[in-house]
Amino acid sequence: MAYDVCFTEAALKSLQRCTPKDKNLIFKGIEQLVEDPLNKTNVKKLVNFDAAAYRLRVGNYRILFDREDNLAIIDIIDVLQRKQAYKRR
Repeated sequence: MAYDVCFTEAALKSLQRCTPKDKNLIFKGIEQLVEDPLNKTNVKKLVNFDAAAYRLRVGNYRILFDREDNLAIIDIIDVLQRKQAYKRR
């Protein structure tokens, strides 16, 4: 069962700052995540992190997201480089 994807404004702004090559990798990662989010590799549940519940690792980028299994929706919270992803907000 494929999930629907929703992007926040912060995620869209972050994607605009990425290079075309990085955008392509990020969107491929999201496409794979949408097809089977329960068994996707490089997904980790975040602990003690208020911004999002999960992260997907794609190269040097981290896609922070929440997943609603009942509604089959993935909310992309932000797309950040690794060095910026885990700073306290």
